[in-house]
Amino acid sequence: MKYNDLNYTNFTREELDKLLSSAKNGENDSFKDLSGYLRHISYTYFLSKYNLGKIGRIEDVEDLTNNVYLSFAEQYHKIENLEYWLRRVLFLNFINWYKKSHTRNIFSLEEARYVQNDEISPADKLDAERILSLLNKLTTEKQLVIKLRFWEGLKFAEIAEQMNKSEDAVKKIFYRTIEELKSLI
Repeated sequence: MKYNDLNYTNFTREELDKLLSSAKNGENDSFKDLSGYLRHISYTYFLSKYNLGKIGRIEDVEDLTNNVYLSFAEQYHKIENLEYWLRRVLFLNFINWYKKSHTRNIFSLEEARYVQNDEISPADKLDAERILSLLNKLTTEKQLVIKLRFWEGLKFAEIAEQMNKSEDAVKKIFYRTIEELKSLI
């Protein structure tokens, strides 16, 4: 049965908490029902990431959904707050998957020197070379933020996810690096 064939749309947090309590007490039907609800919630969450282009294959949506179910099956007897647990597990599963499987085609700053573009004037090429040489003197962390922001066009939140930092920390690194580059130029 496909997940999108399921129809679990009318449930409340209280009902889920009651099912969790019953499942902890050994009621198999409660565990089965709760598992179905959690699979549906998980599938919907990951499907939204798929629709946003964050997940490229529908098979990955199904795999991530199964990972959440397996986590639930292993941990349900320890869960105190189901909503908090589910939000955390969904987020962490997505982030871990993203880090492992999302290989970006990031070329080094040195490689950027040799990209051919005939529309760039010689003066602009000279400026670009000077900036690239300055970028290569930055720390790896600063270079990564600049690469992800300018070369990959990522938003600060996406960079923060990829670097496992807060969005504010990434913004500080980015703006301080820009100021540092301005002073060097």
